[in-house]
Amino acid sequence: MFSRLRLVCLASLLLLMAACGGKSVPPRDGSAPSWMGTIADLRQFPQNLEVYAKNAGQNKRLISQAEQSRQLARFDRIFFGPWEMRKTSVRKRDVAVIFNKARGYKQGSERWTQMEWDAMARNANLKNFPNRAQAAITVRNTDLREMPTHLTRFSEPTPDPRANPFDYFQYSLLPLGTPVLIAHTSNDGRWHFVECPIAGGWVDAEDLALVDDSFMSLYRNASFAAVVRDNVRLTDQTAQYGASASTGGQNVSIGTILPTLAGGGLSASIVYNDPAAPPVTLLAPVKDSNGMARTAPFTVSSSDVVARPLPLTPDNVAAVGNVMMGQRYGWGGMFGERDCSALTRDIFTPFGIWLPRNSGGQARVGAVNSLEGMTTREKEDTILRYGVPFLSLVGMRGHIMLYVGKYDGRPAIFHNVWGVRTVEGNDDNARFVIGRAVVTSITPGSELKNLYRGTTFVDRLRTLSTPADTLQ
Repeated sequence: MFSRLRLVCLASLLLLMAACGGKSVPPRDGSAPSWMGTIADLRQFPQNLEVYAKNAGQNKRLISQAEQSRQLARFDRIFFGPWEMRKTSVRKRDVAVIFNKARGYKQGSERWTQMEWDAMARNANLKNFPNRAQAAITVRNTDLREMPTHLTRFSEPTPDPRANPFDYFQYSLLPLGTPVLIAHTSNDGRWHFVECPIAGGWVDAEDLALVDDSFMSLYRNASFAAVVRDNVRLTDQTAQYGASASTGGQNVSIGTILPTLAGGGLSASIVYNDPAAPPVTLLAPVKDSNGMARTAPFTVSSSDVVARPLPLTPDNVAAVGNVMMGQRYGWGGMFGERDCSALTRDIFTPFGIWLPRNSGGQARVGAVNSLEGMTTREKEDTILRYGVPFLSLVGMRGHIMLYVGKYDGRPAIFHNVWGVRTVEGNDDNARFVIGRAVVTSITPGSELKNLYRGTTFVDRLRTLSTPADTLQ
């Protein structure tokens, strides 16, 4: 969601929560904080994707095996694309423009100063951009940043970043094992500007290892496993590469793909929480003492990963999505959490379907039906008629949602959403905060008395898109 978002004060939230009635639906990581509310849709629509999968045909294939193979080839072509590049496609002026004028807040009420931004600009050394072109890979989960800093930039005073998780320096969270092209290195050597499969931005140099032709050939031609649970611990890391190469001990989540050791032993179906599930061995990229990438084995439970691509069925998509259900919102992967477009990207990764980074790009992939100029009833009818449950995306400016089927006569959507725009006194850009992954109608919060101009999401819906050729 790209518009400026302001937090609703606690007193106003309590008033609104009372207005819509019912208890808060807590996120997966505990009780809902005071600034996180609930809406009628969260009580009326089951917050379990299995319900919708059952209505959509459960084990029915949504796309043919031939189409899924075509999608997988496209995925790999884009995913490994940075290793085919000989120079960056990003222009110096596009990288430099953000350095011109200090803006925003670090945290709390402390503003960024021009002196601090000028210091970052000097360290970035953009007068010599680009100063290299080397293929590399991420050796841990890493943030893709707008500027070479781990400090944050908020648009307003932010005492509690979790209550306003919009660090505008944060582009995305890159999983372990993401191919990149290093286009430029800062003066102090601590930051690389990279092009990766989804965007260009700054990455901590410690999180990358260089790759040679031999590594690239072996890595890209391996069979891959897809992670289908979040926070899967990497264990039993081989120690022969030295402490600087250690990957073991970190967590990987849905959206990560890694090579399998010869023999695989991976399932083509999802079986969660099976204590009898045998371990499987995967390979992770690690950095050796010379800064070069190698692979090292580690084991995970076979219930944590599947052979890629996982058959695209409502049951399988629902199983992956239910892991995310109730998880908190995090702009660009802030705090390791997901925003709307990260949810849809990650949910389709095990199936070999590639989606762009942001909601606008995702809404343009595949077959697109325009929803503009329609009434609410016409939009709902169009989604119900042409939408493919667990495959089609519903888009509006700054937000993307997965259509999961018909419920009680209406379209149901699964999305990680920050909130609904409301009016609070003189502030017409406030939010009633939902702040998590939920199933709703396309009119979430319609019962709220202080909606901005009485509008809900449906008034802003623009597209219904289906990213693959279906069997329907």
